[in-house]
Amino acid sequence: MEPHERVAAAASERVEDAVDQISDDLVGFASDLVRVRSVLNHEEPAQELVRERLEALDLEVEEIRADEVPGIEDHDEYVERDLSYEDRPNLLATREGADDGPSLLFNGHVDVVPEGDRDAWSFDPFAGTVEDGRLLGRGASDMKGGVAAMIYALEALDRAGIELLGDLSFNTVIEEEYGGSGGTLASVLAGVDADAVVIPEPTGFDSWIANDGVSYFRVTVEGKGAHAAETDAGVNAISKLLPIYHALEGLHDERKTTVHDELFEEWHEHTVSLNLGTLRGGEWVSSVPDEAVLEARISHAPEETREGLRETVERTVERAAEGDPWLQEHPPEIEWFGWRGRSAKIDPDEPIVRTVEAVAETTLDRESHAKGFPGGIDSRFFVNETGTPAVCFGPGAYNIHGTDEYLPVAELEELTLALALTAMSWCGYRVTPDES
Repeated sequence: MEPHERVAAAASERVEDAVDQISDDLVGFASDLVRVRSVLNHEEPAQELVRERLEALDLEVEEIRADEVPGIEDHDEYVERDLSYEDRPNLLATREGADDGPSLLFNGHVDVVPEGDRDAWSFDPFAGTVEDGRLLGRGASDMKGGVAAMIYALEALDRAGIELLGDLSFNTVIEEEYGGSGGTLASVLAGVDADAVVIPEPTGFDSWIANDGVSYFRVTVEGKGAHAAETDAGVNAISKLLPIYHALEGLHDERKTTVHDELFEEWHEHTVSLNLGTLRGGEWVSSVPDEAVLEARISHAPEETREGLRETVERTVERAAEGDPWLQEHPPEIEWFGWRGRSAKIDPDEPIVRTVEAVAETTLDRESHAKGFPGGIDSRFFVNETGTPAVCFGPGAYNIHGTDEYLPVAELEELTLALALTAMSWCGYRVTPDES
């Protein structure tokens, strides 16, 4: 699918003027979103704000709940949670095009990661205030600023008298920070799609066109408990786990030198990684630990398969246990749990990629590069499930997932303009005559 046309200078100026006119409302809406602590299972108030804004644009809003999507529980990326979806909908709204131009979908998540230690922040994590030209608070960059920009892009088009020829849809989702299965996966399986998708994640105005697959796994080693006064009568599970820990460290070192993808390594140190995230063992200082548990995250490149990666991890653990009589009689247990996202990749020459990069370069005067992201992103669901080209394109990432997250207001305005012009270029447009 080719973009319909480039945006004429006069039309672009009209939209830029419109963005300037609505800037206060744009920032106000983004601030309101940031003030909502929409962590997992508390997303509804943020979605209600989105619903009100979409309805104010005369859009009909549809709700999509993961537990109402047939067959989702059988999907290989679905993660079952002991949470209700009754009050946690995903939202979908569409402005129908005036003709048969290509359709475009803006997708964005309203959930945020927890703020962590509030005392480590220099301001309220959910302040939602603007100081020194920066919108402050958790989610400002990742990605409530992007959600605000994609909605106000339509506001700017309306104010500028721009009518799109193709459909423009808006899909706001939950659970992205937890793998996306209750959010974008549910939306895609429910039929949400378009000719192209743009997700305004904080990419620094680059385009993320590939992502690693992500899997979590757990290794449990059994020991033999005993009183500390008779230490040698027991078998220390922590000691038995250590060779496995070091073997997995070695696997990380091996994979980072043997698995390569230039889309990732032009911008990141490695294409893939293995992170040993948690280690638990023992319950009492005067007892020999009878169990030790290691949890880890491993990623795989688009050219790899998740099945092959699992075999590699399991073989590494098995080899580490070889030669130990206790581990031979009590083999380590490996469990794959939680997030198990697939990788995805689209061609840098996809028209939607060229479209967003052209807008960034010609309108924002920013260099924009096609990159791989070494983690999970929701664009993979569109690419893998429907074959739809999906690209992440948004503002900078300022302390995301850390303390003192913020977003420059200037970048929020730039993104709003860029998304409006992307919709015009992709869907096609016409300028309605001034009523005056």
